[in-house]
Amino acid sequence: MQFELDDWQETARRSFRKYLDAEVAPLVEAHEDAHRPPPPEVLQKMGEFGLLGGLLPEAQGGAGLDYLTYCALLCELSQVWPSLRSIVSTSNLVLMIVAQHGTPEQQAMWLGDLVSGRKTAFFALTEPNVGSDASNVETRARRDGDGWRLNGRKLYISSGTGADLGVVFARSGDGERAEVSAFVVEAGTAGFSTREVRSMGMNSCPLGELLFEDVLLPADHLIGAEGEAFAIAKHYLNVGRCFVSFTCLGLSIAAYEAALRYAGAREQFGRKIGGFQLVQQMIADMLTGVETSRLLACRAADALDRGAPDRGRACSMAKRHNSDTALRVCETALQVHGGAGYTRDFPVERYYRDVRHLTIAEGTNQLQALLLAQGALGISALRG
Repeated sequence: MQFELDDWQETARRSFRKYLDAEVAPLVEAHEDAHRPPPPEVLQKMGEFGLLGGLLPEAQGGAGLDYLTYCALLCELSQVWPSLRSIVSTSNLVLMIVAQHGTPEQQAMWLGDLVSGRKTAFFALTEPNVGSDASNVETRARRDGDGWRLNGRKLYISSGTGADLGVVFARSGDGERAEVSAFVVEAGTAGFSTREVRSMGMNSCPLGELLFEDVLLPADHLIGAEGEAFAIAKHYLNVGRCFVSFTCLGLSIAAYEAALRYAGAREQFGRKIGGFQLVQQMIADMLTGVETSRLLACRAADALDRGAPDRGRACSMAKRHNSDTALRVCETALQVHGGAGYTRDFPVERYYRDVRHLTIAEGTNQLQALLLAQGALGISALRG
């Protein structure tokens, strides 16, 4: 199986990286230190490079990219600014939901602004009492005339405080028949408020708490059919896990390359520290982690491209392995830097803070282990 990029893909990757190095990289540290989101013009440039809606067909404003090409671009972005990657991939998930499950009228309302980067979006599934068990969301949607009345609370939502709109998952119907439905909620809607939740890393992509207090939504803000959103959420969580696996690959590459530079320049005891055997062992371990992560990430993207029956397993495995590996690689890179790695004079401390979130996002790695074992054994550890 060959996962090498072809000439067109490689040209697209290099062109994107050239832009990132010249125009985006100089912004990162100042924006992260100030907890400031990326500039609007940078978000719009992401749309031009296909990071927003690139997986959609051209008829819907996309670029018709396959998952491997799209994720190769995500990997480059992750090496430069993981917070921007989070904003971009979350918006991309939402616009794909609108494009694939929305009516033509809904697509006309929201798709153009999301694909262009003029607006960004959040994906609101997690709640205070609901994380991995997504089928038991407590936010409720009840019919009110021709529309819907939304009440509840979402927590730890990426871009939750800065996005223009988002898809919110809520239980609709009554009693035991209540099912999960998806609704578009726009910023500024009466009864909808947000609060930033300060986090360890990815400072330029704030997590948010979302409150819905008798939020009245028009009927045309329901995405897809009532009660069918759990299947939508499951599908896009798989896609999100593939995105996370490439994000972790990107962070691993960035940390590994930073460690190489430092080990090749720093001198102790009259020699470069890269010449010490224990440092070389750390470099070798990081290199192996990067390459195994690359293979699993590409395997997941390929499975999505082919619609393979085991695509869920491939995405879970890549997400679990690559985030655990990226955490080790970033920690090791910090250790190679010694005391300097613990300071903000070098980027490895930010890599370490940013990657920690990814072992939790899109379903914790412990949940991924249970899903993988359940698929292998046919026995669920979650339900009898």
